[in-house]
Amino acid sequence: NATDRNTLVFKMSVSCRKSEKPSRSSKSKRRDDDDEDIQDSVLGNTELDEAAMEAAANLKDAIETPGRPYTKHVYSRDLEWVPQGDQPDRFPNGIRPVHEDILLAKIRPGQRIELEAHARKGNGKDHAKYSPVATACYRLMPDIHLLKPIYDDLARELVNLYEPGVFTLVETDSQDPPNTKVKAKVSNPYACTMSRNFMRHPELKDAIKITRRPDHFVFSVESVGMYKPAILVAEALRILQNKCDRLTELANDTLGLTGEEDQEVVEE
Repeated sequence: NATDRNTLVFKMSVSCRKSEKPSRSSKSKRRDDDDEDIQDSVLGNTELDEAAMEAAANLKDAIETPGRPYTKHVYSRDLEWVPQGDQPDRFPNGIRPVHEDILLAKIRPGQRIELEAHARKGNGKDHAKYSPVATACYRLMPDIHLLKPIYDDLARELVNLYEPGVFTLVETDSQDPPNTKVKAKVSNPYACTMSRNFMRHPELKDAIKITRRPDHFVFSVESVGMYKPAILVAEALRILQNKCDRLTELANDTLGLTGEEDQEVVEE
């Protein structure tokens, strides 16, 4: 239910006053000022030039200019906060939009907007519109092993072409063949997209093994609100922990166990 603890109320009352369009004389004056341009017209047709200038003048009049009343722009700063309950005490500095220059609407002479907006804080489990997460997905962490060493040109080809970002080149040591200079080494398995492009090469497909770790998940979370993804993940884990604690309490109540007895059972 909506209360003063989870709901903010904003009101807006804006109107665009009626005003006459520019008079014919002003347009005629503008055409008189542009007589010289008409003489130099490419078309060389006075009627067509006047029609084109008339259309251009009307288009220019339709564009908003400072102090011009014909089109009124309504911005987020026009929203007025209406305190509810004890909100004036909890928010002594008031509440206003973070960005006050967001264009909400354009109204013409004689038009008016009367608006009352309710911003309610909800929970994603009640409705998807309250969820602060846009896209959330996960994948298993790749597990990469070199079954045999890969040297020189073949190593460079693996690092730069087949799996960029996953392997790196390191200098060979005394344990490697004497005629080799560099070899491939797994450096960043997180960058692996499981493309397995290396399997196109007859030598590389037998030298590399790529699998997935079943106990390592990589999550990607994208937020749509004011909270950063890291905060959302931490808050989600806190909620999950509270649910687990609640489930433990319900299980203990059902079995008639206290916290100390439950601890003793677990230790046994």
